[in-house]
Amino acid sequence: MTLLRLQPGIGFSDSPAPMTEPTPATGPAADAESSCERTFSGAQVPAASGTEIDTCAAALPAWPGAEALPGLLIVAPHPDDEIAGAGGLFAAALDAGIPVRLAAVTDGEGSHPPEAIDPAELAAIRRGETDAALQVLADAAGCPVPPVTRLSIPDGAVAEHEETLAGRLAELLDELPTGTWIAAPLRTDGHPDHDAAGRAAFAAAATRPTCPVVEYPVWLWQHTAPADVPDELAAAAVRLDVPERLRASLPAALDCFRSQVSLDYGVAVDRDPAAGPEAVVLPARVRERMCRERQVVFVHRSAGFDDLYRHADDPWSVGQRWYERRRAELIMAMLPKPRFDRAFEPGCSIGMLSEQLADRCEELICADVVPAAVHAARQRLRASSAGASVEVRCAGIEDWPAGSFDLIVFSELAYYLSDESFAGFLTSAAASLRSGGVVLAAHWRHPVPGGYRSAESAHAALAGIDGWTRHASYRDADVLIDVIGPDAPSVASQEFLG
Repeated sequence: MTLLRLQPGIGFSDSPAPMTEPTPATGPAADAESSCERTFSGAQVPAASGTEIDTCAAALPAWPGAEALPGLLIVAPHPDDEIAGAGGLFAAALDAGIPVRLAAVTDGEGSHPPEAIDPAELAAIRRGETDAALQVLADAAGCPVPPVTRLSIPDGAVAEHEETLAGRLAELLDELPTGTWIAAPLRTDGHPDHDAAGRAAFAAAATRPTCPVVEYPVWLWQHTAPADVPDELAAAAVRLDVPERLRASLPAALDCFRSQVSLDYGVAVDRDPAAGPEAVVLPARVRERMCRERQVVFVHRSAGFDDLYRHADDPWSVGQRWYERRRAELIMAMLPKPRFDRAFEPGCSIGMLSEQLADRCEELICADVVPAAVHAARQRLRASSAGASVEVRCAGIEDWPAGSFDLIVFSELAYYLSDESFAGFLTSAAASLRSGGVVLAAHWRHPVPGGYRSAESAHAALAGIDGWTRHASYRDADVLIDVIGPDAPSVASQEFLG
């Protein structure tokens, strides 16, 4: 879902740019760069001034608000990333009183050379620094210290354990409320551990498509100016205003990471000892940029679905499975009229069912939130719907089309809608369905990982709309299909018994 396209000169570039993901470093080179803050620190920064970041953020739409989040899982590749990159998110979540958990991916034992400090000792120090920093935030918010799950993946080798990390993050999502958001560094942050953690977060979200992903920058502004951010990423940018009462706690929390902000434990692996105070991992000027009162994060509401389509053109094998073909034939057989004037199908995916609906409609509007699915549906319907007026939109359920309909097809979508979005769907469907029109609802009856509701509860809510009733129903062990709408004569009554 596109959140914003800034005008030229405001902040992010308005011209298209390719969105590429750096190839993760592995082997000895990666080990040497294990705490990769070296890449964009010291003399190589800054690329973005605090003023540039503030100007960019001011032009963005606001963060949707932590109050609306069921929960937040923050993924930190190293101790300090949870404050340096996700501090604003942490503060907003604690201020709103929502459940928040930290997934500490590594213990950061590779930031200093082993001859300067034993890696096990350094890992213990950095774990303690995280504990102290979270205590600062919790005290400022007046809440308990958020729980931390330590995954103990080797520092500098997250890419080598990416699949394992994705599985662990999916398990943590299962322990948090349905619809919990996952926050992770940008997949293009520039540090191999950060980028791999971001990819793992998207992979975990793909197993729980109700889970949005928010990417946070740690090193982005140290190597990229706002005007140079690729257009695809800029479209997901939002402004996050750190709650006023917690703003002072961010620099105080970052100061808890003595191993990164001082030379107490020696010079880091990637620093020049001759640089003096600037030899620390996080110099003061870098920390100031990380603790802005206005921050920029990147929200991907359909992240799980995006990732599914990134790896497969047809993630549910709709075109290959007999179950899917049979389900579509059942749906078409249950439609109470041979043709409909105007129909709407939200959540159309790649347009397999849409293709058949187009043969029964004068006008059909389809929609999906995943650009790749929309592209595939447009290609399919352009080739097969010569007799109907068909439009495929890239839009969510909140972007309800204007006008009225005599058919709304609500298929395999109910479980993925938050309570707020589902209530909005019911309201929009009731307001836009014509007299004599119907909603055809079809849903899988087995549990859906991360789903908000079952097929039965969703269809019961539809049938419970004032003045609506079930006109036809089919169920077996796998699928529930209902035709629901205002009272109307039966098919036979309309044709020859009336």
